[in-house]
Amino acid sequence: MRSDILLRYESQRVPRYTSYPTAPHFAHDIGEEGYRRWLAAVPETASLSLYLHVPYCRQLCWYCGCHTKITRRPEPVATYCRALRREIAMVAGALGAQRRVAHIHWGGGTPTIVGADDLALIMGEIGDLFDIADDAEAAAEIDPREVNPETVEALARAGVNRASLGVQTFDATVQRAINRTQTLDETRAVVAALRSAGIDRISVDLLYGLPHQTVEACRSTVDSVLSLAPDRLSVFGYAHLPARLKHQRLIDEAALPDGAERLRQLLAIGKELRAAGY
Repeated sequence: MRSDILLRYESQRVPRYTSYPTAPHFAHDIGEEGYRRWLAAVPETASLSLYLHVPYCRQLCWYCGCHTKITRRPEPVATYCRALRREIAMVAGALGAQRRVAHIHWGGGTPTIVGADDLALIMGEIGDLFDIADDAEAAAEIDPREVNPETVEALARAGVNRASLGVQTFDATVQRAINRTQTLDETRAVVAALRSAGIDRISVDLLYGLPHQTVEACRSTVDSVLSLAPDRLSVFGYAHLPARLKHQRLIDEAALPDGAERLRQLLAIGKELRAAGY
């Protein structure tokens, strides 16, 4: 693709969407009846993917574009987990016969905030109501700053076999600018604990276009991540949308790289990863 076209779209800083239909197509006129009708129409032979969203964190990362809120109390999370279990039962009932599940993904927020007991209960509910394939991939997004040995063991007991670790950057200046301080050593310790527990499919998330971020900072972060030997990486461009996401106003806009610099960062990351065999 021509560099001028890449630069034009890179400069848009548009948000990324991981849902379908995407947010602009959500509508209030879709209610329970329509949802149940759609579920009932899913072919019985279809393999399903289940996504469980936990919209809570203990600390706000200023770059975040996900649907989450901050809580340090256990009560809101416990209430949400009860509602989530009811939702799982209702969806299973609307689908009818016990359906085959090939993928399970815990996202957020910080999914591990639910704790070992609720994690086991929810995964048990899924196991009772759905037919989980023997080779199903069960993944959980993980904040390495919030994981302890008990959490790792709970994930393994629940059947989680892929961990997606948020890293974003290891550059200390950038980390301070986005309110997320996380060292390579603590991340490496979590990766080792996961692998020791049998969770050996490791994914890492990286961001470019962050405040004070440079091409060299991106290369340095990639080099550090490669020492963890993940089998999958996801690289996203930071979308600065302070009008929609008020917490992003805490980020110094003057420190954000322009479109040309963002493109250089993206290309540098891609070059480093290709050279490493990804």
